[in-house]
Amino acid sequence: MKSRREGPVLLCIDDNPAALKLRTLVLSNAGYAVLTATNGSAGLHLFTHNHIDLVISDHVLPDVPGDQLIEEMKRVKPHVPFLMLSGLPEAPEGVERKLFISKDMSLPDFLDTIRRLLEGRAASAVSPHE
Repeated sequence: MKSRREGPVLLCIDDNPAALKLRTLVLSNAGYAVLTATNGSAGLHLFTHNHIDLVISDHVLPDVPGDQLIEEMKRVKPHVPFLMLSGLPEAPEGVERKLFISKDMSLPDFLDTIRRLLEGRAASAVSPHE
């Protein structure tokens, strides 16, 4: 039985098992608890049935486009930030630039982007204006 880690919980969705394993290792070593899925349906199931602090999804999935998956997840839990990964150098049409990163981004920049998204979520959670 897994013990609950104290760090934020990230959901990683990617149909490439090697990329998913590597990303999980990197994120776990950075102090995050990581849940994984290899398609959008499994990712949506994990998302709806678990506490998730951030979603990192591949843009191209076998069963649903990543941007469509994110829209569905936003309907379920609008407060959870999302980060879309792609092999494309630019954000696909319809995807907000701040939510998109290229898979060739450096590891320090990748981890910094995650940290900033999580900090932004924490700041909005304690905002007196909500």
